[in-house]
Amino acid sequence: MIQKVLIAGQEGMVGSAVYRLLKKKNFFSIINCKRKDLDFTSQISVEKWFKKNKPEIVINAAGRVGGILDNFNHQSDFLYTNSMIGLNIINSSLKFGVKKLINLGSACIYPKKTKQPIHESALLSSALEITNEGYALSKIMSLKYCQYIKQKFRVNFISIQPANLYGKGDNFDLKSSHVLPALVKKFHIAKYKKKKFIEVWGSGNVKREFLNVEDLADAIYFLLQKRVSYDYLNIGTGEDISIKDLAFMIKKSINYSGEIIFNKKYPDGVKKRKVNSTKIRKMGWRPKIKLKNGVKEFCQYYSTKIFPFEKNL
Repeated sequence: MIQKVLIAGQEGMVGSAVYRLLKKKNFFSIINCKRKDLDFTSQISVEKWFKKNKPEIVINAAGRVGGILDNFNHQSDFLYTNSMIGLNIINSSLKFGVKKLINLGSACIYPKKTKQPIHESALLSSALEITNEGYALSKIMSLKYCQYIKQKFRVNFISIQPANLYGKGDNFDLKSSHVLPALVKKFHIAKYKKKKFIEVWGSGNVKREFLNVEDLADAIYFLLQKRVSYDYLNIGTGEDISIKDLAFMIKKSINYSGEIIFNKKYPDGVKKRKVNSTKIRKMGWRPKIKLKNGVKEFCQYYSTKIFPFEKNL
């Protein structure tokens, strides 16, 4: 039986990856809902849309995202926008009888200081990392609202917390991008301009876990086929890497010959972030893309699909 699906944020990196995957499947009918068509921060608009279109499955991949400085400099915007989006989508999903909801969160919702790899039970156990507190609080609010609804009404609503994402459709704006796309762009520019060195923000010693967006889309498709008992789940690769090693990996991938300088004046964020993905692995899901291969393909994607059209390099 074909099911009607709303992918909120279907033009973003995660939403477009999920859109591409579900389009290949014969039993999903994706409702077109572009950014210009619906303001998810407006409760009235969202309720009218749900009442008219009646989605049976909802995947919430909408939201404002950004790198460490963008998050820190716009805490109030990240808090307001993402809170409104999450609460409105979850509330309308309950009100209009959505059968399955997957609410996308982030691994940054977990405390700054906690045992690694981070288990789901660490949520709210201590203080958050200050540089992205606004964003994290918005995602925690949506997660808890989704959890309360699931427990009270016994609906198939869950939240997922992926590791740091990268892949096709990523944001390469150096003012707001995450670390991996920012590094890829910096290295390409340095090579193009024949610079003798490239500057990387922070010490380079912090460690992060990176998940390819295609693997996340595969995990979402996997979860759509399950009745999940958990309220929320981590999704990661189980491997982490220092920013320093990541920088050298990118340098090798694009054959850049200059030096790498780490600017310690910029904040590092948490020293290490890797999620415990035991629960979803026990359910039968595994990531397919190794970081080395994923980074190589990501560099190729930027050099062929993005870099030739960049302006003001």
